[in-house]
Amino acid sequence: MIFLSEFIEWIACLTEVGLFYWLADKTFREERKNVRIYWDYILSVILAVVILGLNNIVLYSSFALFFWMLFGSVSAMALYRVSYIKLLSLTVLYTLCFCSTDMLASNLYLSVGNHFNINGDTIMTFSLQRIGLVVWAKSVMIVFVVSLRKLIIPLIRSEHEKRVLLISLIAFLLFLYYRKPAQSSFSVEISIIFGLLVLLCSLGIYVGYKYLESQNEKMQSRIAKIQNELLQENYQAVSHLYESNARLYHDLNNHLDILYQLLVSKRLDEAKEYISQIGEPMKEMVQKRFTGNDIIDVIISCKKQKAEQLGMKTDIDAEFPVNTGIQPSDVCTVLGNLLDNAIEGSRNTDNAVICLKIHCVHQFILIQVSNTTSRQPQIDPKTGRWITDKADRTRHGWGMQSVKSIVEKYNGTMQYQFSGTELRITVILFF
Repeated sequence: MIFLSEFIEWIACLTEVGLFYWLADKTFREERKNVRIYWDYILSVILAVVILGLNNIVLYSSFALFFWMLFGSVSAMALYRVSYIKLLSLTVLYTLCFCSTDMLASNLYLSVGNHFNINGDTIMTFSLQRIGLVVWAKSVMIVFVVSLRKLIIPLIRSEHEKRVLLISLIAFLLFLYYRKPAQSSFSVEISIIFGLLVLLCSLGIYVGYKYLESQNEKMQSRIAKIQNELLQENYQAVSHLYESNARLYHDLNNHLDILYQLLVSKRLDEAKEYISQIGEPMKEMVQKRFTGNDIIDVIISCKKQKAEQLGMKTDIDAEFPVNTGIQPSDVCTVLGNLLDNAIEGSRNTDNAVICLKIHCVHQFILIQVSNTTSRQPQIDPKTGRWITDKADRTRHGWGMQSVKSIVEKYNGTMQYQFSGTELRITVILFF
């Protein structure tokens, strides 16, 4: 019986630890280092053995719980490229979940067990009653954590990890305060307290998730507004271009008559000047041919003209193949924001140059924008937004957030490189 009980206890510890590493993988899979998955199993086995040894000395000791939180969060740093605060907040929140459900399940088990001669003394010994409690408690814990994982993951991944850590730590200390009387004697009041703690834990996770969802909806709304403004700008530019050329073709006969009269009268200089005037819209159309896609070509041409009017040199090497599945409007949003930032960053610099490259490589589109700059841009590590030095900070920085949203839409990547005099941003969109 002792061997069976020890084995069940070890399985219980392994379940607690393994569930944590599983939740961490679900939360930070995108940030996982080049570490094989078997390391999760090795760490789980080792930690389960250590915790089992600590429980054999003193069951449910505070030292074992704090040791677990420290070892769990530190070991996770070896697996994921995530800040320690995020990992610690996940560890404390998870510990609070399994401790609260464990104590609630224990009190409920004792409540029902009164009819079968199960009491606090029998469950603290190597017995079938103890095995039944362990199986019941871990089952409740697994159901609780797995059910709430879709709420926990975005909460931990958000920029509010410090708040999550603080609230979870306060709730955990509250658990430790009521844990001793719960272990010493069973009562309905203690069951109600732990029931409320589990309920508040669930409610807190849900409220935090809904708050993040609301913030995300507001952010997406602002991004959509920026994209619509950019598309409206592109539409107006295209409309102006076609209207100019429509007028040119509509008045073609009149233009030919005037040119004929000028040539007959041998007024060659005036004829050349007149041809130059009526040819400007056509020249504008020719200058806008970069990729073959009218919408993308217009945005490139507009930004090119804006940069050159400010005395900046431009170097454009662009192609955009058809049938990629990538919407031209999304490409325009990326280009518009990157080129606007490049122009803004190149102001007040000598010999400013802006380079744009758009190429199709295998199954992805590479967009690279570089510009000369005198200082490195500051990026908020929490939100990913650029920190602007303009007076109205609330209206700026959302352009790069819009680019980030499109990158995520196509499962792409965005990288920044700063060499001291040049800033280069590379965006990859998969199709």
